[in-house]
Amino acid sequence: MTPLRLRRRAPLAAPVVGAVVLALGLGVGLGACSSPRATSTPQAPTSPKTVPDDVAATGIPAFYTPPNPLPAGAPGALIRTEKVTGVPGVPANATVWRILFHSTSIYGQDIAESGYIVVPGTTPPPGGFPILSWAHGTTGFAGICAPSLFTSQGGVGPYLLPGLSDYLKAGFVVAATDYEGLGTPGIHPYLLGASEGRGVLDAARAAQRLPGLHTSSTVMIYGHSQGGQAALFAGELAPTYAPELHIAGVVAAAPATGLSTILGVVTTSVGQGILEFTIPVAYTWAKTYHDLPLSDLFTPAGETVAASVVPQGCLPALNSAIGSRHLTATSVFQPGAATNPVVIAHAKMNDPGRTKTPAPMLVVQGTADTTVPPALTDEYVTTMACPIGDTIDYLHVTGATHDTVVNVSVATIVAWMSARLGGSTAPSTCGRTGDVATLTP
Repeated sequence: MTPLRLRRRAPLAAPVVGAVVLALGLGVGLGACSSPRATSTPQAPTSPKTVPDDVAATGIPAFYTPPNPLPAGAPGALIRTEKVTGVPGVPANATVWRILFHSTSIYGQDIAESGYIVVPGTTPPPGGFPILSWAHGTTGFAGICAPSLFTSQGGVGPYLLPGLSDYLKAGFVVAATDYEGLGTPGIHPYLLGASEGRGVLDAARAAQRLPGLHTSSTVMIYGHSQGGQAALFAGELAPTYAPELHIAGVVAAAPATGLSTILGVVTTSVGQGILEFTIPVAYTWAKTYHDLPLSDLFTPAGETVAASVVPQGCLPALNSAIGSRHLTATSVFQPGAATNPVVIAHAKMNDPGRTKTPAPMLVVQGTADTTVPPALTDEYVTTMACPIGDTIDYLHVTGATHDTVVNVSVATIVAWMSARLGGSTAPSTCGRTGDVATLTP
């Protein structure tokens, strides 16, 4: 089941596709690696939990509150683990672990992130299980929106890797970050690529450290929508942030790209149609970047609404607030937000494709996607990825929507991943007409 519950809109005209896009669909996320830290010793697993979890009135179980102060730990070091049983959609012979692990903020600070690991019920190969690090699409912006809660908290779950059993059968251990600020306290830097990408890589590192689990250094990265952006950034960051990991491939389904246009339409009719994405992007970026005051982006009324809704709820709650409060783009955003040079500079930094990805890539894009229109992903491939020399296999999936592309492409993605593990040369569509090929499920 897809977690997205977005309002469907008519396809956008080409001139504004990149902007909306943003459309971030998201249904859908800088700097060099910090110095290594001493690895902390994970706490002993508690008794197995069942689903639904012990979600308190706040919506967040105590598991997600990190120690204060946080003991020093290298990125990916486990803080605590917890076996979880009864998760819908997980094969009976697989084991699920909820994890709390160390990651690094864009300012180099040691932070805690939550997530989960799914271990197949088979014997690992001699070199250990390869790791599939999964990056999820947009669930929301508050702690209760974390997929590792495995509940319908906020109206968006349970939400696992689509086709999970197929990837487990292919021999992968699945590691998944919730992203910074989902589950754990603090702001979720929504669609801030460096934050998301580090979480994806550190979840893979955490899987390597799970007691009793035999894994290899081989990692496959895969994400959808917001998670597609996260996956692309993880692939770019890996050589400097996690050089010990062998990234065998990067897969992105309907990725969020072209973010440098996001605030260029906030006060237009197009901006009115994507408030559920532009409001949390503007709010969480202002709360994350030190040089971007809220008052530069929001009107006083808009700031009040964003502060009361974004840090507290998931995507359905924000959609409800937009409707019930009759919010408009011009009532929420400052007239100069779209041309603010600081905003533009940060937005460009969150466009994937500025740095070459050493690992081969597969990008799948549904032709019937009205959330992330195909023209946006086309632009990323033809103007960013191919020109900088990425090895990228780009597929238009005939008839697939934003929600269905991850399901109808499972067999193709598994086959592509297996071929990379087998050492075969990765295909590339760069140089073909449109730098794209067609997949008809």
